[in-house]
Formats: sequence, C-alpha cells, structure tokens
Amino acid sequence: MLLLHGVVPAGREIDEQGELADEEYQLVEDGDLAVLAREVAGEDELTEDDAVKFLDALVELVRGGPVLPLRFGTVAPDVDAVRSEVLAPAAEEFARALEATADLVELRLTFTLTDAAVQRLFSEDPELRAAVGRGGPGSEMSERIEVGQMVAQRLTEQRAQLVAAWVGRLGELTEDSKSISSSEEGWEQVALLVRRERLDELDEAVRTLTTEVDGLAELEYVGPLPLYSFDAIGLAGASTTAQAQQSRWGW
Repeated sequence: MLLLHGVVPAGREIDEQGELADEEYQLVEDGDLAVLAREVAGEDELTEDDAVKFLDALVELVRGGPVLPLRFGTVAPDVDAVRSEVLAPAAEEFARALEATADLVELRLTFTLTDAAVQRLFSEDPELRAAVGRGGPGSEMSERIEVGQMVAQRLTEQRAQLVAAWVGRLGELTEDSKSISSSEEGWEQVALLVRRERLDELDEAVRTLTTEVDGLAELEYVGPLPLYSFDAIGLAGASTTAQAQQSRWGW
C-alpha cells in the first residue's frame, strides 16, 4: 500500500542528502504531475510516527518548489491507481493550482502570552475590571459563574485582537493571513501566506517582532510549509471537481 503525501510538478528530484533520501520514498509521475509516495503496511496500520514522517517529508519537498498536500491517510494500492484515480481525474485542477501557488509558501506564528500580557489586558479594559468587582466575595455563586464566563470570553477576544495587531505589522510582506487556532490556554496561532522571494524579509521582520513582544509573548516561528491553511485549488480559480471526486482510496 502507498501512502500519498502531495502533488508536485513532474520532474521534481528527491534530494539524496535530505529527509527523503530513504529508498522507501518514490515519486509517481503521470504526465506533467507527480505524487510523493511511501510504502506502508496499510491505511489501518498508520501510526503517530507515520504522521510525523508525513509532515517532515512535505516540509522537505516544499523547499524545492510548490506542493499540494494531500490529506494524511490518503492511500493507493499501487502506482497504477495513483495515476488513474488520483492524478488523472483532477490533472487540470492540480496543474492550475501548482502554477498559481508556485511562488507561495505558508509560515506559522504561535504566540504564547505571558501573565504580564494578561495583566495588561485587564488594566486597559474597564469592563473587565468592573466585572471582576461584581464577582468578588459576597456575591452569589450564579453571578460568580456568569462573571467568570464573561471574563474568559472577553480575554479570548482581547488576546485575539492583540495578536492580530502584532501580525498586522507584517502585512506588507504577506499575501494573506488566517487565524488557524486559538484556545483559552493563552496562545494564538496564525498562518501566513508568503511569496518565497520575501522569506528573508519576513525572517528579519519576525526577529524584530520577537524583540518587540518580548515580555508579553513567546513567539514560535515555523516554516516554510505547504499551503495547509489556504485553499490552493481556490487560489488557482479552479472548480471544485477535484474535491468532489472521492475515490475509495481516500482522495
């Protein structure tokens, strides 16, 4: 069984010194397209280690050019099925998406806010301070619960606005951005759509931003990645034919 990773233009070569040097990887070509594949025991046998290797392989592959990542768990019984059931039915959409995203990559920023940042949000928000006062000693349990929920919601909104303002400083260097996750644990993650030619500029801008938010947030910067958070097919202006063609192999 072949675990399929992502679609790339035909002719892509695997770096013999990189993460894909292991002979278990292969590029299955059909016309102008190819799919990176790796032999696995079966779809039901996939493990967490397979998921890690899957992501590592895509990260390695995107360094050499555009990649359309496939959903983890997409499998095919053999190379003939890869060609006939994955590549051929959506060849035009894949080709347009690869052309449209050839110069684009995704990067992710994760902001973990410190206690100092939370205290700042409280100090700058009179509604939060007033709410905490209502839920103090002597208040009814129902009121304390209501206040607690309101404070948590308000902090979530404030945290998202603060991170959005920070990310906004990178706006001239990005094509798009998207909040891809948030939680009540004090962190926010944002995906950035960036042209490859601007990666060095963005690296420098993120270093500057890291210094500016020091004390308020820890900043983790990951990439370049394939376009996980942005619809490459949509960017290409293609139809949704590829998404509608579901085969029994998971595509």
